[in-house]
Amino acid sequence: MGIWIRIKSWFRERVRPRFGTQYVAEDAPKHLKARTLYVVTEDGEPWSAAMLCPCGCGETLHMNLMPDERPVWRLSADADGSSSLHPSVNRMKGCQAHFWFRTGRVYWCGDQKVPLWKDLRLLLGLEK
Repeated sequence: MGIWIRIKSWFRERVRPRFGTQYVAEDAPKHLKARTLYVVTEDGEPWSAAMLCPCGCGETLHMNLMPDERPVWRLSADADGSSSLHPSVNRMKGCQAHFWFRTGRVYWCGDQKVPLWKDLRLLLGLEK
């Protein structure tokens, strides 16, 4: 691996912002905060997750967590209090963001252009 790739990788890990996880009952708030994954629960069971699209387009992303409906994501709580979703989130319309959400961080997939700029935009709270 070349030195430039190592430097870029090191830098990206430092600027990749962390998301908080907030559990809410019944419905996600109407106005979501940036860098927050909302887990919607009913009777203590998670059934949906919501977040603002990390690309900065301002759209709300909803991920179903109920295994009997499709598409479905799995939510896991990590030891450090962060959350992960599986599989990747892939918007087919609009901004076409495609990313993995792991340990409270967004990891852009290889089909995304300028992922470093997207991480910086997310860190600084800039919109498209």
